[in-house]
Amino acid sequence: MLVHSFVLAYFCFGMIVPLLKNKHGDASRLHMYRGITLSSAVSKLFESVLVGIFGEFIHSSELQFGFKRNSSCCHAVFTFNESFRYFIKNGNRVHCVSLYVAKAFDKILPFLTVL
Repeated sequence: MLVHSFVLAYFCFGMIVPLLKNKHGDASRLHMYRGITLSSAVSKLFESVLVGIFGEFIHSSELQFGFKRNSSCCHAVFTFNESFRYFIKNGNRVHCVSLYVAKAFDKILPFLTVL
C-alpha cells in the first residue's frame, strides 16, 4: 500500500456501534449513547505496524489532552482551574470564564468545578 499508494476498499469501512455511556441511565435517551467504530483486524494491524515504524515522527499539540498516553481530560480541567486561579491571585479580573464540557466528557466530578 505504501509503495503503490493504493488502499484496499475494506480499509475504509467500519461498523459504527452505539455504546451506552451509563448502564444505570435512561437507555431510551439518545444522548446516553456514543458511537464507536469497529474496524477490520487487518487495518488495525496495518496501523500498528505504521505506528511501530513511524511512531517517533508522529507528534500532537501540547495543548491536546485526550487520546494521549499519560494525559486525560482531568489534566485539561486542572489546567483550566490553575489558569483561572493564577489570574485571580495576581489581581486580575476574570470577566467571563467558559468551558463547555457536555460532549467532551462522559461525566464531570463535582469537586473539579471552579468557584
